Amino acid sequence: MDKVKNKTLEAELVRRIKSGDSSAVEDFVRQYSSRVYSLAYQLTRSGSAAEEIMQEVFITVISKLATLENENYFSTWLYRVTTNAAYGYLRKEKKHRDLVPVDDVEAGSTALHDFSDLPDEILLSDESRDIVRQAIDRLPKTLRTIVIMKDVEGLKNEEIAEAMNLSLPAVKSRLHRGRLMLREKISRHLRRYS
Repeated sequence: MDKVKNKTLEAELVRRIKSGDSSAVEDFVRQYSSRVYSLAYQLTRSGSAAEEIMQEVFITVISKLATLENENYFSTWLYRVTTNAAYGYLRKEKKHRDLVPVDDVEAGSTALHDFSDLPDEILLSDESRDIVRQAIDRLPKTLRTIVIMKDVEGLKNEEIAEAMNLSLPAVKSRLHRGRLMLREKISRHLRRYS
């Protein structure tokens, strides 16, 4: 029920902005700034880039909101605009590189290893968090975006498919491949402690 209520409130906010209600614009920025910033930061790993992208996204969304035909798809459209802006920024800054080709992941190399017996201090350490962050950063762009949207931002597969303009099976496949690559990289790090 909360999802329906949220979609209704979201659609109402969009209608208010479209009608020229300036307080709706303020509500929009207040309500969505942390989500836009978080996704932009996850994709760029730069606070200043995320701030710049966030400003660009808000300007783009407000100026192009009239082209949004169905208010119920606003949040997925917002994620798409944010993703596109982040990758545009990275291309412009020439900081973005796909460091690990998908072909480098061997199907047999992702054997599961049980790390549950490791002390929590190791699993929750800053070093382990850095390893996860670096592993995510090294994923190819399309896999990284989907993993971040799903596992960091908590979006549903259907929302990711809409935001990325992909089929649901494509999202599931890329999410699976991305997670396999992450598992391999993280497992290599944790094996040192087993």
